[in-house]
Formats: sequence, C-alpha cells, structure tokens
Amino acid sequence: MRNVQATPASGGRAYTVKSLVKALKILEVLAEGEESAYTLTQLSHCLRLHITTVHRLLVNLVSHGFVEEAPGSRGYQLSFKVLRMGLRVLDRLDFRLVAEPLLRELHQQTKETVQLAILHETGAISIEKFGSPQPVSLDARLGEVMPLHCTGVGKTLLAYQGGDLLKRVARTAGFPRFTPHTITSLANLKKELERIREQGYAVDEEEAVEGLRCVAGPVFDHAGRVVAAFSVAGPATRITPPRLPEIARMVSATSQQISFRLGYRRGREGSGQMGR
Repeated sequence: MRNVQATPASGGRAYTVKSLVKALKILEVLAEGEESAYTLTQLSHCLRLHITTVHRLLVNLVSHGFVEEAPGSRGYQLSFKVLRMGLRVLDRLDFRLVAEPLLRELHQQTKETVQLAILHETGAISIEKFGSPQPVSLDARLGEVMPLHCTGVGKTLLAYQGGDLLKRVARTAGFPRFTPHTITSLANLKKELERIREQGYAVDEEEAVEGLRCVAGPVFDHAGRVVAAFSVAGPATRITPPRLPEIARMVSATSQQISFRLGYRRGREGSGQMGR
C-alpha cells in the first residue's frame, strides 16, 4: 500500500497510515488551536501540508460528521459528534459522578469558580467547571490544558506523582515564568510539592495569572492514587490572605469526602506518590 509506512516499535511492528495521521492532526488543530474555526489556508500553514491534501481530508472528515463548516465563515470547526465522543470518555471516569455533587456544594459555599482537572501528559486538563456567579471570575474552559508548575490543580497533581514526571516536565516543558510569583526553580518547586503533601492542599499565589489566587486539593481513589485535583479560584481581591485558611479548610474537607466515597482510607497512598 502506497500510504502505509512501517515503523519499528517495542513488542513488534506498528504501521502508520499516513492519510489517517494527517486527518488526526487536522482534528488536533481544530481542538487545541486558538481560533474557533480554521480556513483551508490556515490549516495548510499549521500542518505544513499542501492545500489540496488538506481539502481532500476535510471532505472526508465532514462527510463522516467529525468536522463541519463554521456558520457565517469560510472556516471549519469540530462537530458535536466529537463532543459526544469526548463525553463518552468522561462518563467512564466514575470519580466525576462522585465528585460532582460535592464540588457543587463547595461552589455554593464559596461563590467562586470551582474546577476539576486530571493529569494529561505534562499538563493538567480541565474536565469540569462551575463558574462563579460574581462579576469577576476565572475564565476556565473545559478541555483547557494548564501547566503543572504554577497552577493549583497542576501542583497538586504533580505533588502526588512519581519523581519521573517532575523530571520529564523539567526536561520538556520546563518552568516558564508567567508572573513575578511563578516558581521557576526545580529546587524551590520540590520544596513547594513537599509542603503540598504535608498540608494536603496547594495554593496558587498569583503564579499563573497575576491577580488570580486559588486553593486546590487532591482526589484519591481506593488504592491511594491521586486521580484528579480540584480548585477554588477567584480574584486576589476576594480570595485574600485572611480568607485563605477558611477556603483551605473547605477544600480539605471536600477532598476527604470525595476520596472517602471513592474508597480511600488514610495510609493507602499508592507507590506513585513522590518520596520525601
């Protein structure tokens, strides 16, 4: 077959279907790109593919319902079929069903934005959000990938993973500075992760976005693994230093309640937890 290229892989041989890979890359651009819709020219530029190749792939993606033309524009966007597929994946995450009512309660108590996130490669991806009813709030998007070293949920997830992940983050993504408060030193980040494990929650002190503060907690499963993290976030003018202890207590209580309902009991921390 002309479009099939054999590549070696551990445990045998894997075969890459070139046209399929290109089509998947189109879906990735539409899903993760900054624009709400992309034209043929933009996709061709992003993927470094000839415009006729992109058009041929798009025709197939549209005909099978994965992509649609954006209303009022000449661009393309993901269809709701992709959304339904993503929701099926989320439905398999049982902890979401357990966490949702408790996170809603936390949201009502704090009147701030509450979000739930899971580990995604070297980032944290948001899978649930309850927006603040107040005028100024965190603009968190579902599916948004956040850095691990400077966000509440990111630091929480990183604190309870094996040391290999921290090394991988340092080697690949690094610790870029987003605000004057961002932790950019590996040594200081290790101290911060140690503090998170000791107190059971993380605080983002305007480290990712200046003027935004949050408190995050872990979600343990029955085996003591951290499967998710959640946070309460809002403007630093509302989540003030005097208010932090109160929110931290609520976050810690919610973390314990969710984890308990998932079968977690203290002393069962999994082998993935970072050693002290």
